[in-house]
Amino acid sequence: MIEELAVLQNPWWKDKGAIYEDEKVKFAISKDLKIIFDPLTENAIIIGPRQVGKTTYMKLAIMQLISRGVDPRNILYFSCDLLKDYREIVELITWFLRRTKGHAFVFLDEVTFLNDWERAIKFLLDSPLSLRMTLQVTGSTSAGLKRESFPGRNIRIVEFLPLSFSDVVDLLYPELREIPLPHPNPATSKDFYENAEELYPYFDELMRAFEVYLEVGGYPGSIKGKNLKDAVRESIFLDVLKLGRSERIALSIILGLLRRYGDRITLNSLAKELEIGSHVTIRDYLELFEELMIGRNYFQVRPENFTPLFRKERKFYFIDPLVVSSLSEMFGIAIPTSKIVEGIVGEHLSRAYPTYYLVARKEVDFVTKYFGVEVKWQSTVTPSDFPRVPIREKILLSKHDLAFHEPRNIAVIPLPLFLYQIRKSHISIRPT
Repeated sequence: MIEELAVLQNPWWKDKGAIYEDEKVKFAISKDLKIIFDPLTENAIIIGPRQVGKTTYMKLAIMQLISRGVDPRNILYFSCDLLKDYREIVELITWFLRRTKGHAFVFLDEVTFLNDWERAIKFLLDSPLSLRMTLQVTGSTSAGLKRESFPGRNIRIVEFLPLSFSDVVDLLYPELREIPLPHPNPATSKDFYENAEELYPYFDELMRAFEVYLEVGGYPGSIKGKNLKDAVRESIFLDVLKLGRSERIALSIILGLLRRYGDRITLNSLAKELEIGSHVTIRDYLELFEELMIGRNYFQVRPENFTPLFRKERKFYFIDPLVVSSLSEMFGIAIPTSKIVEGIVGEHLSRAYPTYYLVARKEVDFVTKYFGVEVKWQSTVTPSDFPRVPIREKILLSKHDLAFHEPRNIAVIPLPLFLYQIRKSHISIRPT
């Protein structure tokens, strides 16, 4: 039975041109806006939310391998939704490797919901079979990885997240990639400001790209015109149920988060407001949303030693504008654009640095070890909009203003010009 399913899922074994007829490949490389993911070359566990393009990444990687002359019969793709447990993973791969010659490439899709899937991966990596193949697997939850991180084994754990703003700009305006910036790895407010000066002639293009990003987010299918809101929403609750949690409680907590989106909250206050028996339940579900990679908790930090304060109030933002709009439309809640923009900034910072927020008389939206960021999604800002707090490097984000305030070391930067400089992609993409 497994062998028959494998044959059905790998039509390139009979005709190497069949990969170009795959629906995900055809969609990715169709139209003017073509997306190619640069394939990883080593063993990898690729974790990211559903609908973000993990299967498309695998199919495009197969396409590129075939185009580079790899024997199509040495490439296996298999959707693990069709398997029962870890034993069938081992059975599938040993069967496949027995029928191949030379180095093989194995792509296992959505493996992380199978019982004890980690055992199969560990066995394969520890066996002589590992010498004959490159193994890449995808999953929609990081829950298992927090218990088992494969120490000492030849495999990377890679996050596959919705595209960043810089990725979207690269797709819409690829010519901007050629702009030389004075600080390729900015670390200070002055670095970011001087880079923004070089980008300012392209303000209109970057603002248009941000308006697209704000509307459709970083899900590749959505950028290419698909309406993914229903699919994103349904996949969240499907995964909640697969992990044995309550859809009703998840819905209730999401509603509470949307009502107070981006505000400081405590577990006790949210439990009381939602009439959920224990703050422990709230904490568990907020951690679940992080494991499903649909949102992030942001904690306060002690500025003198950058120690997170986990027992203090926290903030929560969803990981992408499309997730926000998908969930808020379900409840009929209008989230202020300024709050959605705050979440976008926090997400981009989190991908590049450990990111928190600061309360010292007044609140600073986000802080890293290198700088603090205050988000003011408004046309005009002044240096007084950045609170007087013990942070040396200060970045104040606006809609339009670009300036540097020497007395307080504050860089005032249009938000798209700042975000474009945060280029931290885990799976790189390129337009064709």
